[in-house]
Amino acid sequence: MVYCTECGKKNDDDAEFCDKCGIRLDRQEKEDAFKNNVKKIADVIEEKAEKFGKNMEKAGKRLETRIDYSFKEFQKWYDTRFNIIGPLIWSFLGLIILRFIIWILAILGDEYTLSGELSDFLYSYILIFFGLMVLNSYNSYLKRKYKKQFRWIFPVISTISCTVTIWIISKLLVILDANFNIPVLTAIANFIDTYIYLIFVVVLILSYGFVMVFLPFSKNFEHK
Repeated sequence: MVYCTECGKKNDDDAEFCDKCGIRLDRQEKEDAFKNNVKKIADVIEEKAEKFGKNMEKAGKRLETRIDYSFKEFQKWYDTRFNIIGPLIWSFLGLIILRFIIWILAILGDEYTLSGELSDFLYSYILIFFGLMVLNSYNSYLKRKYKKQFRWIFPVISTISCTVTIWIISKLLVILDANFNIPVLTAIANFIDTYIYLIFVVVLILSYGFVMVFLPFSKNFEHK
């Protein structure tokens, strides 16, 4: 049924004129106008949303650039201020954080067995973790300080760090298998222990391949 907009009379759906006042029923025109208005509003909303998205993307890139610039400036200041002692300070800070994590896990170990085992695990290898922190900190520092001279030494130290990390992960997998009964984890750990030297060689080759092939290619691409 269609209601007349002039007198409110109820008319049949197919009626062109009002039975009471005789005014033309422009229902279809109003529906078309309504649809056009809805479409216009939707187009405006879509345009605004797209513009907002682009603005947010630009703002995100600007923020990322500023953060990256601020970090690099802080890094330069820190390297200049503390020089060769800087990486050691970061390593000790990392050791303090690790010791705090071990303490938290030990407390939770009274209620959760896995937490206690993880606490014992981290404490058992704490010197190795500290050694990795020192190694990685000085590796990054020397690469920044002596970029050209240290270019061919950096992959070796990175490979040593990566291999030791993989070996530690293999020990962690055994603990997870004991708690969750996932035999494949122990199988992976045994594979790592058996082929740890092969893993070292493969990672070393990939590291030097990255330095010799990928980096020069990326620099040439940037220049182009």
